[in-house]
Amino acid sequence: MTVADLQQFVRNLGVTLASAGAKKPADELQRIAVGLEPFQMLTLAPFSDFLVTAENYARTGIVPTTVKGRAKTAAPKLDSAAKVREAAQRVNALYERAIDPTLQYTAIDAELKSLEKLLSKDEAVQVARAAGIAATLKTKKAALEAIKRKISERKESFERIQFRGTEASAVPHR
Repeated sequence: MTVADLQQFVRNLGVTLASAGAKKPADELQRIAVGLEPFQMLTLAPFSDFLVTAENYARTGIVPTTVKGRAKTAAPKLDSAAKVREAAQRVNALYERAIDPTLQYTAIDAELKSLEKLLSKDEAVQVARAAGIAATLKTKKAALEAIKRKISERKESFERIQFRGTEASAVPHR
């Protein structure tokens, strides 16, 4: 099966939805079909590999390349200060998102796990300092756990406030 076959299936599904009155999903499927155009000649397995590569690039900025049949990650080497700045921005963005009810603890864990692979011990400690953590941190694990605790505590605090707000509004006033 090729991407062209998938593209035709998506188009047909869009036509079916449009005839059933679901215009918005039909329009979205048409957009997907148009986006598949450059990949028509690929079979589904290489296309799936491409999607994984694209998602990895979107998330990390790293493009894996193949050298003599073996995958090799090619990424510009960041100096330590740039890595710390980037990681601190990611941590701050995650801290700000902690009040989003749709943010799951698993997403927090996944983001911090990706930082664990990126940072050295000293860099992780610097990121923790940039996040406002003043405690003595002797290991990379301790630094990342302190960051996780700070983000999780914000999320938990916000959830408690939300719960109290709904609980208070459920109690009738006299």
